[in-house]
Amino acid sequence: MAASPTEMPPLTLPPADVAAALSLDAATEEPTGVAAENRRRIYQETNVAEHAATDYPGQAEARHALLAAALEAVINLNGAEAMAALRAADVERGMQALHGELSEEEVIAEVGNFLVMMERYGMAADGHQTAPSFVVRTALMARWNAVHGQELTDGFEDVHRRAYWGWLALHAAGAPLDRRLDALDLYAAVGGERALEARGVLLFEDGNTPGAHEAFVQGYQSRGTFRLRNFALESRR
Repeated sequence: MAASPTEMPPLTLPPADVAAALSLDAATEEPTGVAAENRRRIYQETNVAEHAATDYPGQAEARHALLAAALEAVINLNGAEAMAALRAADVERGMQALHGELSEEEVIAEVGNFLVMMERYGMAADGHQTAPSFVVRTALMARWNAVHGQELTDGFEDVHRRAYWGWLALHAAGAPLDRRLDALDLYAAVGGERALEARGVLLFEDGNTPGAHEAFVQGYQSRGTFRLRNFALESRR
């Protein structure tokens, strides 16, 4: 029987891969010294400025360039592995901030406007976290990369990419459709499950029934579930 696709498939992450990624971060040692302290100071200033929204046009870009240069200085002194160690330390402090372990001033210095982003992308609602902690941690990692002038998922393990792109594709209802579809391709590329079903749901909700039908048919051919067959029948109309 034809059935309307009303729900997105959930994000799934292999528990063993999540545990391994967390252990890897915990094993890193944050670099110290003048260059590391300078990088840390600029990072906190960047977060405070983002929250206050006081930068004039171009100032935020200049600040990010300064932060990228400060990161490069630490890497030059400590090796390429320093970036992962710095990020892990800042992200851990960011998680402490989100969990209410720091003062309000410290929260701003650690995460800037990240709480606003969490609400925008469905990771929080009415001030309460709704996404799994690993997804939030991964989003903090991506934000850290961005403000330091790196690619969003630079240095990520596959499970991080699966968490980041998977949440954006499957659960970030406030994101533009084209961005969610692109994220879905990246999610599928690192083993994300039920990507064709998710594509069909997104396209069906957008009114693109031919595109949805094609995705459901392909999904049915690869997985053979009655649910996908029924979705394909509904989207054929």
